[in-house]
Amino acid sequence: VVLLISACGKETPTPQTVTVTLESNPTTGYSWQAEQTEELFKIDSSYSENEHPEGMVGVGGNETFTFTPLKAGKTEVTLTYARPWEGGEQADQVVYVFEIDNDLQVKMINGYSTGVDEPIPAPTPNIT
Repeated sequence: VVLLISACGKETPTPQTVTVTLESNPTTGYSWQAEQTEELFKIDSSYSENEHPEGMVGVGGNETFTFTPLKAGKTEVTLTYARPWEGGEQADQVVYVFEIDNDLQVKMINGYSTGVDEPIPAPTPNIT
């Protein structure tokens, strides 16, 4: 006996993804850490070093975060640039509030940033 269950023509929507790219320089000991108030996103990150002459050290780059929605709801995502082993001494912080609907489509409600010396502009996330 084979039981086949189908959605009867109902297409499963493709979840939108959100990407945010931030300047980073891990040679200073600082790194970006992501936290969310509600676990609504799967969060992945990758780092790419800026082009530089061979042998040059202390070169910065960009850290890119990709948020893939897992379920509907509203969450605040905080990205903190800090030295984790120093008790959380932070240099910068970027905060986004996202709303995810039942079709896993994402809407940014708010975005702002803070900095130790002065606020940095909150990069506009790319929602695709």
